[in-house]
Amino acid sequence: MKIASVTIAIPVLNGAAYLDEVLRAVGRQHVDIPVEVLIVDSGSTDGSVEIARRLGARVIEIPRAEFSHGGTRNLAIAEAKGDAVVFLTQDATPASEQWLASMIEGFAQADDVALVFGPHIARPGHSHVFAREMRDHFRTWGGGERIDVHRLDRSSETIADYRRYPYKLQFFSDVNGAVARWAWKQIPYREVPYAEDQLIAREMIEAGYAKVFHPGAAVYHSHDYPPARFLRRYFDEFRSLREVLGHVEPFGLEHAARTVFHQTRLDREFMKGQGMEGLPLRRALARSARHHAVRALGSGLGARADRLPAPVRKALSLDGRSTFSPVEVPASPLLEEGPLPASARPRPRDYFSFVRSGFPRRPLTLEPAPGSVAEKESLTLAWVLPPWDRGSGGHMTIFRLIRMMEQRGHRCSIFVFDPSGTERDSGEELRERIRSGFVPIEAQVFNGLEYWIGADVGIATQWWTAYPMRDLPGCYEKLYLVQDFEPAFHAYSAEYIWAEETYRMGYRCVAYTPWMARILRQDYGLEAESFECGTDLDVYRFQDGSREPATVTVYARKETARRGVELALSGLALLKERRPDTRVVLFGSHDRPKPAFDHVDLGVVPPERLADLYRRSTVGIAFSLTTHSLVAQEMMASGLPVVELAGDNVSSALGESGEVVLQADPDPVSVAAAIEALVDDPARARAIARRARSFVEERPWERSGEQLEGALRSFLARPRDPAAGFSREAPRVAATLGGRPYDRGPHE
Repeated sequence: MKIASVTIAIPVLNGAAYLDEVLRAVGRQHVDIPVEVLIVDSGSTDGSVEIARRLGARVIEIPRAEFSHGGTRNLAIAEAKGDAVVFLTQDATPASEQWLASMIEGFAQADDVALVFGPHIARPGHSHVFAREMRDHFRTWGGGERIDVHRLDRSSETIADYRRYPYKLQFFSDVNGAVARWAWKQIPYREVPYAEDQLIAREMIEAGYAKVFHPGAAVYHSHDYPPARFLRRYFDEFRSLREVLGHVEPFGLEHAARTVFHQTRLDREFMKGQGMEGLPLRRALARSARHHAVRALGSGLGARADRLPAPVRKALSLDGRSTFSPVEVPASPLLEEGPLPASARPRPRDYFSFVRSGFPRRPLTLEPAPGSVAEKESLTLAWVLPPWDRGSGGHMTIFRLIRMMEQRGHRCSIFVFDPSGTERDSGEELRERIRSGFVPIEAQVFNGLEYWIGADVGIATQWWTAYPMRDLPGCYEKLYLVQDFEPAFHAYSAEYIWAEETYRMGYRCVAYTPWMARILRQDYGLEAESFECGTDLDVYRFQDGSREPATVTVYARKETARRGVELALSGLALLKERRPDTRVVLFGSHDRPKPAFDHVDLGVVPPERLADLYRRSTVGIAFSLTTHSLVAQEMMASGLPVVELAGDNVSSALGESGEVVLQADPDPVSVAAAIEALVDDPARARAIARRARSFVEERPWERSGEQLEGALRSFLARPRDPAAGFSREAPRVAATLGGRPYDRGPHE
């Protein structure tokens, strides 16, 4: 796209400290097209307006109360004369005389370029922390060294990548960024108090426009505040991110410690690369640790500003703002979970070739174990996982177990096995996705099995992964982490048979719940130990007070048949006939159910919002036809009385009906009666809820780690012939139909 004229627009409020420097640097730019400089001042009292006019800028003055980051930039573009508007902030100084030419060159990369942005560089004399962070941040685009054009096509691979890691395409900073007028006319800024640049980038990218990073369009921009001022700045920043984008920064002592350690290590490598060593390096690292600790505290508190009293918010805010005011912005249709758009559905591929390569049947490949391996203080554990989506409960359990193993001194590595071939992220990118979206693990992550080098113990985590794990070399023991009876995830089909086949490969198993371990032992003759999941008690805090009347919250994950959603809804339909005032809230499904009664469906909800929902509701429903759902434990932790389906799968884990959950027979009448019993007897409901909270408190994740480690050492201490648990005989197909894994009664 050819730019015939350009406007440089700068919103200003008391910017005298740097404004003269910024405008003089703008005046030194070498371009051969008309350039307008436009200042939008919102009530400066420090001489900023006089500086701007003295240096030839056109000034528009607005009352301070009318300023918003999105709305004020819309005003600037509406008033601007240029084909493109290049935004700077009042303290962002162009780093070279080619800055503006580089911005214009960005638009020349294609006719559909709507946005161009450049890197930020720490000001000379400012902390090494900012220099390193900014360098690493802007390396995301073009390695920080080359022009990088971004656009979102509608291929399945691109949309899948975008769902996993939207930030790369969504990032745009109008601290130092340009907007094409033609694109702005179609998609203006949202009039929001913060994150206006991220929102306009998301909407333009999803509309099919291009965005360009140009390394030559750099500015000097950094803040070197004292620690207390930084704390308050980060509080404001992450409060605003929560209000506008719903972003909740991880928080907690362990997370902060790991973050400080990791970031300080990166700072050390950066400074050593610049030749710093000895006492100056140690002093600089102390400043790094302090800065990252302050950032972790400020960001964590800001992201949870809704929980803080207004006076505390005001005291923590650099702006002195006491409010928490969420802003409604349109959701991204491409980032919503669920089926890909029709134009992006993947082409057919040989998805199950890994199953074919698993035949003919053969024993596990194991190395002879030295007698001392079970006594090793630090074991090496290699985990093979299938790909994951954001919010995957099964993966969250695995990642928490990995963290527990790391905290117990064991070294873990993760290998992603992706038979679909759609996982494109590098191992480091996958690791960052785990750390930011699930659990802050230390394990190295590899995309693919070609990096496999062996371990003391190899661990298969899902039926796909059991096939390649069987033949991988270099392990003294191989375990199968079985979270549920996976054949039942499918209709009686080829996939049912292939999943059940993995129980005949001779693995030793560690199963979620004693019920699942008993099935593996009694129905398949496997050695099996069990573990129980913990619950995140920091998120799911206990509420023992008043609740909204007759409000039933239902885990309605329709995509997962074993959740018995239709049965829950049938029972609720009967209850609504008798008690029309019953309020029903559904959550958890992308493919939302459509019951024939009034209800609210929240879809997929983040944990913090779920926890609040649980603390307000009267009764929770989280049905399980196989192993019980961790959702039930999260409801229990929050003090929400739970109705489950009666069966050995539930009672073997949660006790008899009425102890920590009320169990209903699997028919609509019984379900309705169980819900009504808890609604009508608040004292009984509170007693169950208190016992349920004690139940989950007695089962922390550390206990899960103990159980897993105990099984590992027990198996390693008893080396075995891998052929002993293996049979070359194929099972009879008909024998499996109606078999005991479907029987929810006792497995004695």
